[in-house]
Amino acid sequence: MEEQKSSSNKKIIIGILLALLVGLGVYTMRTTSKFKASEEFLKQEKEQILGNLTAMEEKYDTAIAQNNSMSEELTIERDRIIAFKDSVQNLKSTNWSLIRRYRGKISDLEKTNERLMSVADSLFLVNNDLTIQRDSITGKLIEQTNANDTLMAQNVNLSEKVKIGGALRVNSVSAMAMRLRGNGKYAETTKAQKAEAIRVTFRIEGNEIATPGDKTAYIVIQNPSGKVLSEKGTFTANDGKQMPYTDTDVVDYKNLDKDVVMFVEKIPQKFVKGNYTVKVYVEGNIVGAAKLELKDAFLGL
Repeated sequence: MEEQKSSSNKKIIIGILLALLVGLGVYTMRTTSKFKASEEFLKQEKEQILGNLTAMEEKYDTAIAQNNSMSEELTIERDRIIAFKDSVQNLKSTNWSLIRRYRGKISDLEKTNERLMSVADSLFLVNNDLTIQRDSITGKLIEQTNANDTLMAQNVNLSEKVKIGGALRVNSVSAMAMRLRGNGKYAETTKAQKAEAIRVTFRIEGNEIATPGDKTAYIVIQNPSGKVLSEKGTFTANDGKQMPYTDTDVVDYKNLDKDVVMFVEKIPQKFVKGNYTVKVYVEGNIVGAAKLELKDAFLGL
């Protein structure tokens, strides 16, 4: 009797174990299937992001070829997209957090893309009109155009690809001329005869991969003839060249967006009418540029 009862108990235990094994197998299959589906979806999202970035890069290549006057700013933005695309392409693992972060970055890049493309399209239309009317352009204007093309050819090549990793980038570069008012405070001016200082602002973008700490920033301000204003010394650019600079600052970088303001005063050279070029270097890399136009004062005002 006892032997029959023991045998029955063993059969029940074996049945329970078999049921558990079957249940575990079904659960494992379902979990694996869900994981594969999620992995495939994230892979598709990654490919879509790369497709969006490639499309934007191609738009910038076309705009750069069509607009000499905006080539610097367009090239900088194009290189930011290339660097970001490399970051996505080289990503070995994908998760929802990174996908959301990259989607947000794509949105910011698309806004900048729309703004720059709108300006570039307008300039392209203007250039076409000027081409049609070139037979009526005076010799003086043709000579000035040739001089401008020569100056652009001598500018620093901004198309060098910046690798993702420790490299830093900046945006929102702006420059304004300042005059000293009677109350001892500075105010903005667009008149060459009134200008006494230049205020340059830019934002170093946050980069989680970059090494935090002190980062050396330089600004190079060139007058309409290409001469560096208020030259304080030289620094070594990433291509090994010695570059004269107008001002420098050490920025305490903590992997977050960092706004930087550099104020240049007591400039020995006289300001003249024309376009001034402002270039920003961080850690030897040229990362941004802006234009500043000064006009003649009317009747001394």
